[in-house]
Amino acid sequence: MKQGLHHIGKSIFKRCAAVILICSLLCAGMTLGGFHMESAYAASVKNITGSTQIVCKKSAQVKAPSWYKNCKYSSSNKKVATVSAKGKLRALRLGVTTVTIKSGSNKISYTITVIPAKQSDVHLNQEILMDGQSVQLKLVSDKYDTSQVQLSFISAFDEISKKGFCTGIDTSYGVTGTVYYSYGSFTKQITLGVYTPDRFFGNMLRSYYGQGGVEADVTYDLFPEKAFLNQTLTVKQFREKGITFYLDGKQMTDRVVYTPGEHVIRITAGQQNYEQTAYVSYSIKHALIKRDATGYAPENKKVLDAAFAALDQVITDGMTEEQKVRAIHDYLIYHANYVNDGDYQSAENWALGAGGVLLHGEGVCQSYAFAFYMMTTAVGLDCRYVSGRVATGNHGWNRVKVDGTWYYIDCTWDDPVGGGKERDTYYLSKTLWSDHVVKEEKDIGLDDPVYWEKYYLTGEGYTNGFN
Repeated sequence: MKQGLHHIGKSIFKRCAAVILICSLLCAGMTLGGFHMESAYAASVKNITGSTQIVCKKSAQVKAPSWYKNCKYSSSNKKVATVSAKGKLRALRLGVTTVTIKSGSNKISYTITVIPAKQSDVHLNQEILMDGQSVQLKLVSDKYDTSQVQLSFISAFDEISKKGFCTGIDTSYGVTGTVYYSYGSFTKQITLGVYTPDRFFGNMLRSYYGQGGVEADVTYDLFPEKAFLNQTLTVKQFREKGITFYLDGKQMTDRVVYTPGEHVIRITAGQQNYEQTAYVSYSIKHALIKRDATGYAPENKKVLDAAFAALDQVITDGMTEEQKVRAIHDYLIYHANYVNDGDYQSAENWALGAGGVLLHGEGVCQSYAFAFYMMTTAVGLDCRYVSGRVATGNHGWNRVKVDGTWYYIDCTWDDPVGGGKERDTYYLSKTLWSDHVVKEEKDIGLDDPVYWEKYYLTGEGYTNGFN
């Protein structure tokens, strides 16, 4: 797919300079390469007395010089516009035609450009390219027939020919530039973006992760490419720019329902197809409440399933909220051992995520706290993860709401096997213990899913430079 270009090696600085130059010329209304840069165009024409623009589907009177008698009128392209024997011109479709008036041996011609009512009513068939993709740019419209339009281009991308043939610049990060196209005296400026398929898929999927089962606007954030900075485009807008999205073989509209599980995402750009498998899941909070880990990567799903299996062991119908907390607290302190400081330095990364105590039976303080959060949330309780300090250094524990009242709880320090205190020393206290200092308290179920993927569940991020 990746094709070399003769100007690929030019610097981004040169491209940006070209963009600035073109924009400057546009603003100044100067002539560049034979094209006149016009910022405005006629909305309507009553009487045509020279070369001009006329709005598509409108009519106008072609006026002959006063000394012309018995005039004969003709149009060089009757598909674009016709002219009657009395000089009435009717604009039929976008394009350019030449109207000629003859009177005896006298002859005069006007170039007529049929234009849209609004510049926004026309666009290029593709304003976004995949790197290495070759395409011929053409004018398209939902309102007008553009079959007679022939374009000319001035561009910050040297690779675009006069006929609109261009190839996406091979890039690992995406690049944008200005394209200035015209037909007749009609002109328009757009931003052409070139992106890698992986970047496309990545941004699109990030937008929906955690939204499984939720109907949402299908949008795509083009950050950080400067030309589209802070813009979010809908699928409809992308179709207008030449990109079509498919979910499991069905073309996406502006709204879609992602269900948890494996999905095939496909985008088409011109004649080329790019496909990727996506794993869509509920947000962690919904996954816990629904007890559904569908769509999570296998290593993460194991941790979630272990939490659900533990709950099946210790939670029964009819339990009060305090009884649920007690059952979860006791399961954790008797099921797992604490990894002490010495062992922790050489421990596998799983000891730092919930999978430590849930899968391996040992972990550090945050492993206990993450697991406690997961299990209490799954049984319908409000829970928070609390980070702070104790005499020996950084520490993590929880706060949970029981019967409308918030309580602190520290399962790690209640674990009698791993060197903790008696089992109820740090069990459900309305006030913070004197040997704990809070730095932060939050509902981690609302955190970005990447934290759960790389940090809270498996602890993988610790050894991969995540934090």
